[in-house]
Amino acid sequence: MNILMNGFRGLMMLVALALTGCVTRPPSIAHVHLGHALTGVHVTPNREGYLVVARERAEQALSSAQQAASAATLEELKTHIEATLTAVSSEDNFGLKQSLVLAANHISFAATSEDASANVQSAAPVFASDITRVVERCELVTLLGKDVAKSQSKEEAAIFVGEIVTLTTANVEGEDADGDGKVGTTAAEYGVKQLRAEFDTMIARENPAYRTVDQWYLFNLVRLPNGRWVFDKLNRGGNIEGYK
Repeated sequence: MNILMNGFRGLMMLVALALTGCVTRPPSIAHVHLGHALTGVHVTPNREGYLVVARERAEQALSSAQQAASAATLEELKTHIEATLTAVSSEDNFGLKQSLVLAANHISFAATSEDASANVQSAAPVFASDITRVVERCELVTLLGKDVAKSQSKEEAAIFVGEIVTLTTANVEGEDADGDGKVGTTAAEYGVKQLRAEFDTMIARENPAYRTVDQWYLFNLVRLPNGRWVFDKLNRGGNIEGYK
C-alpha cells in the first residue's frame, strides 16, 4: 500500500510540474504599454496599435493630398483636402497627430512602470522628442487646409495643395531638410517610417526579450486610483478611468 501511495504521490507531482510548465507568466506592465503602441489597444477603430494607426493615417493623408493635386475642379480639390485634414488631425478617428502623441504617451507609461528596463527608460524621452517634426507638419497641413477652404480659384488652391503634398510625403517617408542627399538622418527629418524603425530598434534591445502581448492583457490593463497598474480580472476592457 505504501508503495502504491508513494507512486501515486510521485505521479501527481509530475503532473503538477507539467501543468506549471504550461502556464505562461503575465507580460510585464512595461511590455503591455509597449504593446499598445505596437500591437493593439481597445480604443482605436480596429483595435490596432497606435503606431500602426499612425502609419495608416499618414498614408491616407498623402493619398488624399495627391488626389487633390490632380483634381479636375476646385470643389473636388477641396473635398480631397478635407479628407487629408481628417487623416492628419481628427481626434475622433485617431488622426496621425493624435495617434503619434498617444504612442509616445504609452512608451512613456512603459518607462515609468516599476518593471521597466533601463533600455525603455532611456529610449522613451527620446521617442517623445523625435515625434516633434511630424506633429509640426500635421499642424502646418491643418493651417494650409484652411487656406484651401478659403480659396476662390483652383489655381490659388493648387499652390497650397502643392505644399500639403510635400508635407504629407515627408510625414510618411521623411525628408532631406539639410540638403545632404540623405532622407531621415536626424529627428528633424523623421517621418513615421523612421519613427517606427526607432521603436523597433528599442524593442530589439529589450532583455528579457519582448514578446507579442496577448490581446487579453492589452485590453484589460487598468490604473487604480493609487496609480498602480493591474490587470482587470472582470474583463471590462480598457481602463476604468477611461485611459487611452
